[in-house]
Amino acid sequence: MLSLDDFIGRSQGEVTVFNNFRTQSERSLTSRLTICIPDVHLLERGPNDDFLDRNLDHEKRFLDFLDFLTLLKDSEKDDLEIVHVGDLFDLWQARGNTNLIESAYTNILGLLDCLKTIYVVGNHDIDLVRWYEDRGETFGRLWRYLTNMGGKPTVMYEHGFQADFFNNQNSWSGVLGKDITKVVGMFEYVNPDIDVNLGNIWDSISRTFSIYNAGLTPVKNPENFSQHEYLNYYIKLMDKYNRGDTDDHHDPTDLSLAVIGHTHSARLVKRPKEDKFYYLMDCGSWVNGGHEFGVISGPDIAVCQWG
Repeated sequence: MLSLDDFIGRSQGEVTVFNNFRTQSERSLTSRLTICIPDVHLLERGPNDDFLDRNLDHEKRFLDFLDFLTLLKDSEKDDLEIVHVGDLFDLWQARGNTNLIESAYTNILGLLDCLKTIYVVGNHDIDLVRWYEDRGETFGRLWRYLTNMGGKPTVMYEHGFQADFFNNQNSWSGVLGKDITKVVGMFEYVNPDIDVNLGNIWDSISRTFSIYNAGLTPVKNPENFSQHEYLNYYIKLMDKYNRGDTDDHHDPTDLSLAVIGHTHSARLVKRPKEDKFYYLMDCGSWVNGGHEFGVISGPDIAVCQWG
């Protein structure tokens, strides 16, 4: 298994640690190098395609990243694992069916499949999974993915919408949030940057009222601010799994790290509970020019960026 430093070295300067978001857990969490790719939100290359964002360099950068992972996969084989943590497609803003998206990005989707990527469902492509399930078919997407170390699951991968009041698709608030997002999506045909502007406003509000995690990240950001609104949710969820108190996994686990996307804001937070530490890694996004991703190698946890 490649170490985090070896992985960075193999990239010849293309991979760097994002915002110094790097830490080491008290024990090994993975038996192979795991790359966690967050939100991509592929559309049909129209004006509201936030992945392309009217800039072909964004696509090239992502393809370069996937090419690097493909070469690494050739040498590392099963010692390299790729997990996409949801929202590969943006079906909330799509004009038609997924064939239009797939034909627009055959290059990206082909490389991801060649990498044997494990796909976790996100709120923006959850409808496609339900469509297949209603027909008794599978789409190769998981609601949640767990990886093992020493015979027990140690890392949990989810998209993150499950902890989001306005995007949990099993609640009334999530249905409302979806409808609001679709309305904003329609306005993007008039003003393609409206989602970014509204997101910046929301981030400002969140920063004002979410100071409670200060000091618990490996490094504070320049504004002396560090927070993650989903940390308590995932500590409670991992704790339930560790007790074997869940519907889908009755054997006790040894989870201490949850990996998500969804917020489009990369962060790495840590909090003690009883006799152990829990970690939450938010991998950021590849939307609107973003280029962050998560890396786990043994005890090392980091948010990195490409290029």
